[in-house]
Amino acid sequence: MEKKLYEAIRDAGDTGIMQRDLWKKLGIDSRVGMRILRQLERQGLVVREEVVHKGRKSYVVRAIERTERGVEIPRLLEEVPCFLCPSLRRCVYGEIDILGCAKIKRWLDGTGEDSSEGVHSGQS
Repeated sequence: MEKKLYEAIRDAGDTGIMQRDLWKKLGIDSRVGMRILRQLERQGLVVREEVVHKGRKSYVVRAIERTERGVEIPRLLEEVPCFLCPSLRRCVYGEIDILGCAKIKRWLDGTGEDSSEGVHSGQS
């Protein structure tokens, strides 16, 4: 149900969808819908904006684009040598054993890296 709710909100586009129309469209109880909607808000996928519609307070719900959410890479991850390694693809597919990688061992040991050495101990 969470996926259906999110897709309905996303499909409404930039203008969003009135919260009560969302419940009608999906045929769900507002209490159930609100529980799911709060989860989506906590995950940073949607935003509820208070509006006055026909003299009553209501909410428009819209999806937040990925760029609006802002993806931040934790500083620690920027330092992991794997992300800049030319052999990353081979490592991911299991062609290289990460346990034998000299570059990652040096990083974990805190001894820095020496670019003159191979990426992993088995490099030819």
